[in-house]
Order: sequence, then C-alpha cells, then structure tokens
Amino acid sequence: MIFHSKLFGEITIKESEIFEFPSGVIGFKELKKFFFLKVVNDNIPFPLEVMHSFDKDNIAFFVADPYYIAPNFSILAKPEEIQELGQGDIVDIVLRVILRFEGGKIFANFLAPFVINTRTKKGKHLILEGSEELLDVEIEIKENEKQERKESNLSPYLAEKVSK
Repeated sequence: MIFHSKLFGEITIKESEIFEFPSGVIGFKELKKFFFLKVVNDNIPFPLEVMHSFDKDNIAFFVADPYYIAPNFSILAKPEEIQELGQGDIVDIVLRVILRFEGGKIFANFLAPFVINTRTKKGKHLILEGSEELLDVEIEIKENEKQERKESNLSPYLAEKVSK
C-alpha cells in the first residue's frame, strides 16, 4: 500500500509492517498504529530508525535500539505492564528509545522506552522509574569509534530505496 507522509512523501509499506500500540504512545494516546523506516547515516555508528505514525501523516520519532547506545541497558517491567503485547518468547521482544537531535548533538530518552513484540506486532510505550538524568542522555559519538552495524529486525523498508 502507498502511505502519504507529510514528512517523507510517498512510502510503500506492507500491512505486515504495521505495529499496533493499543494504549497509544505518551502524548499521543489516539495514535495506535506505527511502522518503522530504516535511516542510513554514515555519521551515526548505530542503526537508526524512524517510527512513523500510520494514523497521522505528520508524526514520527527517531528511535534506536538502546543496546547499541548503552549495551547494559535493560528494563524491569511488571507482567501487567506488557500484557497487551501478547504471547511471545523473549527473543520476540525488542526495545527502542526516542532520540532527539539538537545543536549537532544526539540525546536519548531511556526513561520511556518502547517495548515491541515482533511476533504479535504489538507495542507498548512504558514509563520507567528512575533518575530524571535518564530522560535526556547525551550520546557521545567519537570520530574513530565505529560500532558493528546490524540490520534492524523492525524496518525492512528503505534498504533498496536508500542504496539507489
């Protein structure tokens, strides 16, 4: 299907690439469906994605797997907090954190990660307990430091379009 994004223009996506967030996301409770786009940027040494609303054509967030930013990052969620994700194995669960770009710097929000079940295509935006310092963590990117890039398991789109 063709999706008309006010931010990125015409995008071809498959129904199977749409993820449902039954509770919506923080600040946008009415937005329930999202899809992920791969972003290729040689200046960022980790996989970067856009989490785009399917419900509203002008809402999108830059997100990343926190493992590549803070390898020891983990969350403790109560079963009732993630119940709406549906059944799945631990290998089906992925995390994403919102990134903010400002003044040539990148900041990550580790206090409100997205928890996503890739098998059921359902997600939840959590608010964790913790220090407010984790709300806006600056990510240092060193010129010579290159982390191993891995293809995201959420965004198959754009691989061919970006390589053209």
